Amino acid sequence: MSLQTIPRTAVRSWLSVVRLPLSAAELVVGKQGAEWPPALAFEGFEAGVKRGVGTLFGDSQMVQEALLEQGKLDQVRRAAELEAEAERRRNEGEARFEDRKESLQDRNRRLERERKEREAKLEQEQDERTNAVEATARKKEEAARKADETRQKAVSARERQARAARLTSESEALKHERQAVQAKGEVLDVDRALEATKAARKRS
Repeated sequence: MSLQTIPRTAVRSWLSVVRLPLSAAELVVGKQGAEWPPALAFEGFEAGVKRGVGTLFGDSQMVQEALLEQGKLDQVRRAAELEAEAERRRNEGEARFEDRKESLQDRNRRLERERKEREAKLEQEQDERTNAVEATARKKEEAARKADETRQKAVSARERQARAARLTSESEALKHERQAVQAKGEVLDVDRALEATKAARKRS
């Protein structure tokens, strides 16, 4: 056994003993592998010890082993950082998505509210136009009714005037007829008187 093998073996044995509590903890919590933070920390400590001892005793194999372990740890840490960054970005993306989704829902609610307001306004304007048209129609109908009443009154007045004029004419005509009859009666009376006179003369 070389002089370099002795410290290498001692270091590995010592590190195995030191790691026993961590190994027991891994069994309890069910965490195994280099991705568990306590395991990462110990492996970093282990790589540091090996590198220090290897450098101290000139054990290039131990130094190389320590460098390999450190490189592996760096890769694991880098992968963990990338995964954490990916998780953060994913969470941020989900948060932005939820924000956009909520904003879209707010926008849809606003558009729906504005649509209902426009429909209500259009319906109100339509009702107002309908009421205005109906009011205008009622006014025209009332004006036509009044005009018809006025015409009826005028016709009735003219008819009354015509009847009155006709009655006046008929009365005048009857008056003239009575006068004519009276005049004829007077003529007959004169004729009878003359005939009576003539007859009396003949007898005398």
